[in-house]
Amino acid sequence: MRLIVSDSTDVYYNLAAEAHFLHHTEENLIMLWRSESAVVCGKHQNICAEINYAACRQLNIAPARRVSGGGTVYHDLGNLNFSFIQDLGTTLDKAVNYKRFLEPIRQALLEMGIETTYSERDDLLYNGVKFSGNAQHIFQQKKRVLHHGTLLINANIHNLGKALHSEGQYQDKAVKSNKSSVTNLADHFPHLQEIDQTIATLAQKIATITHSTLSSIQPNEDHQINQLKSEKFTRPEWIFGYSPSYNHNRIITFNQTTYHLNMAVTKGIITEFTLADHQENHTFQASCHATINQPIAPQTFATAFANTPFQQEIEYNQFF
Repeated sequence: MRLIVSDSTDVYYNLAAEAHFLHHTEENLIMLWRSESAVVCGKHQNICAEINYAACRQLNIAPARRVSGGGTVYHDLGNLNFSFIQDLGTTLDKAVNYKRFLEPIRQALLEMGIETTYSERDDLLYNGVKFSGNAQHIFQQKKRVLHHGTLLINANIHNLGKALHSEGQYQDKAVKSNKSSVTNLADHFPHLQEIDQTIATLAQKIATITHSTLSSIQPNEDHQINQLKSEKFTRPEWIFGYSPSYNHNRIITFNQTTYHLNMAVTKGIITEFTLADHQENHTFQASCHATINQPIAPQTFATAFANTPFQQEIEYNQFF
C-alpha cells in the first residue's frame, strides 16, 4: 500500500486527487495533504448556509465542495488532512466503520506521546475537545471507500470562526454541520508547531503501522488529477450549484442604508432575487431581474450589479 504525501497545497487539486484514486484506480492507498486556507463543505450541504462567504473572500479563504457527506471544515497550512482510499473488504451494510481508519491515526499520535479519545460521533478528542473531524464516502459501483479527516495542529482558529459563521436565514433541506469547540494540538504540544517535521514524523509512523510505502503522486496521475480539478472541483456549478434548493433572507447595510435581501435558488439557478429598502420599496430592480435564471456564482452578481453601488466585490459578496 502507498502512503502519498502530497506536494500540493491547492485544495481543489487534493480533493480531485481523492476522487481520482477512489473512482479511477483499484489501488489501496493513504494520502496526507495540506491546503492553503479553505472551507470545504460536505457533498449534500448548502455551502452558503455553512460559511460566511464575504468574510472568506476578505480573508482569502477558498470555498470548496468534497465528494463525501458530513459537515463543513476549515483548512489552512496548520491543518493536516488524511485520506484512506481502499477496497471495502466487507459488505455494504457494514461499510461505515470510522474506527477502521482512525485507529492507525490514533496509534501514530500515541507513539508521539499524544493520547486521544473518541467522541460519540467518532471525532477525535484531546482532553475532551475536538481536533479532528471525519467523513466517509462509499463508492458502491466498485465497492471502495474514501475516509478522510482533519488534524488541527496549528490552524488559525480565529479565521476558522470567521469563516464558519454564516449570516442571514436559510430555509433548505440540506445536511447541517454540527458545531463543536475545537483545539489545536500544538497548543498542548508546542513542538508540533514545526509542522514539516510533525508531518514527516506522522507519515513515517503511519507507514509503519499500516505497512505502507512512502510515495508521491506520479506524472501520469498528476495529469489526470489536474484535468478532474478543472472539469469539476473548481467549477461554480459544483461548489455553489450543487447545493440543495433554498431560500435566503438577510439584512444588508450599505452607505447607512438598510436593505432586505430575499433570494430563492433552485438546482443552482437563481429563481427569485429582490432588494427592498426600509420602506419596503424594491430597489435596483433591473439588476435584481438580471440575476433571474442565472447560476448562483460571483460572476452573476458582478455582471448584474455593474454600475450600481453594489458593483464592488466586497459589496455583492454579501448576497451569498
